[in-house]
Amino acid sequence: MTQGAASKAIATLEYHLGFALFERTGSGLVPCEGVEQFARKVRSSLQNIHEATRVLSAQRMRLRVLTLQAYSGFTSRWLLPRMPKLHAEHPDIDLRLTSAHDGHGKVPDGSEARIRYGRGHWRGVAADLLFRDELCPVCSPSLLAPHGAPYPPEVVKAMPLIHLRGFPGDWNEWLAVAGSRDVKGGRSIYVEELSVAYQAAESGAGVVLGQRKHLTRELNAGTLYEPCAAVLRRELGYYLTYRSELLKDTAFLAFRTWLLSQARETGERG
Repeated sequence: MTQGAASKAIATLEYHLGFALFERTGSGLVPCEGVEQFARKVRSSLQNIHEATRVLSAQRMRLRVLTLQAYSGFTSRWLLPRMPKLHAEHPDIDLRLTSAHDGHGKVPDGSEARIRYGRGHWRGVAADLLFRDELCPVCSPSLLAPHGAPYPPEVVKAMPLIHLRGFPGDWNEWLAVAGSRDVKGGRSIYVEELSVAYQAAESGAGVVLGQRKHLTRELNAGTLYEPCAAVLRRELGYYLTYRSELLKDTAFLAFRTWLLSQARETGERG
């Protein structure tokens, strides 16, 4: 602060107080009686205000930890690639992920919210649809050359088929939609988790029925592709489920809004 600015500030303060704080002498300003004690108290009060502001800001900026339980395939292929967006848009939310099985097994308790797969009806919780089933065969270009696509379903089912144990009828449902007969006697690979099934397909081990919404990056990059045009669409889908009282939690509400917006973008991009 310049000398002129300091003089103006003192004059303004004296005007508001109604009395002089300094005596003007030939050698400069001399504090009036009691002014130094007044200055110490004001300085102490300003320091208290600064500290209180710092504490309040730290409390407001403190991370809100949300625990979400999700299937490994959903987490690895759909959610994790979007986490940088969540961190950038909501730096106060710390999302903790726990794993759930991709099959029909019991889901352990303890999470505030869960990603569930089904028809949207679970007792005691609210459910928001993220996206419904769009299942199509996907495989590595090293297994089946893309330049021959689209292939008839008979060619696809002659390849090693990767099955998710919790959903043994998926391939037969897809073949019915594709206008072909049931899978009989073909080579098969059985896995417990969808994330493993996707890895097997990427390695060229076989063809998997993949969720289109899970595999946007891989299909765009060409590491996986759709060898047949038929798509199995069902009422089953992925839902965000939670106790309704969580909607009073501002951090959870922000996360829910963000997650639903990401799901809408996924649908719009196909």
